[in-house]
Amino acid sequence: MHDYFIQWASYGDGALAWAIITALLILSGLIFVPRPAICILAGLTFGIAAFPLALIATAVGSFAGFVLARYFFRDWFLRMIERRPKAKLIADAIDTEGWQLLFLLRLASPIPGPISNYAFGLSSMKLWQFMAVTLAGLAPQVFAFVYLGAVGQVALDDRSVSSTRLWFGVAGFVVLILAIAMVTRRVKQSLNTRLGSTLGS
Repeated sequence: MHDYFIQWASYGDGALAWAIITALLILSGLIFVPRPAICILAGLTFGIAAFPLALIATAVGSFAGFVLARYFFRDWFLRMIERRPKAKLIADAIDTEGWQLLFLLRLASPIPGPISNYAFGLSSMKLWQFMAVTLAGLAPQVFAFVYLGAVGQVALDDRSVSSTRLWFGVAGFVVLILAIAMVTRRVKQSLNTRLGSTLGS
């Protein structure tokens, strides 16, 4: 498997792997593509250096969903939101809660990311505000999954001097996940308080 990832990462000087990962992360803002798995793949392939690309590509996908809902397919997305009770609840609260709601949803959303992107595109939120809050809110989870992939990269690298680096990496990831789990729990509690118990059902 180690040799496989060397070939994957080095093909065309890594350009093909970068292009595929970037495209998938952008698509994750538009359709139901598993972003965590792609972030792990990015970390496994390129290490922690993949974090900036993963974050920017994910934000670009969110931006695309926002723009599509606001300027191109508004009526279609309105009908789609209406069919999803949780999404409808969030859409109704957006103009009241503003960027605070967006930030909470980026940290721990009860609905898929693409739906959130479309819902905010239907709101009156400014585009620059959407992008700034999206980048800030997505950063912790994107970093965590890229970091997990980077730890896996170390585990696969049989040229490592010792296992010390791997154990430090695993310990760091465990601490990071525990911190994110605590934040996620608090965020969901806050969302339930703001939007009602529907989100918890």
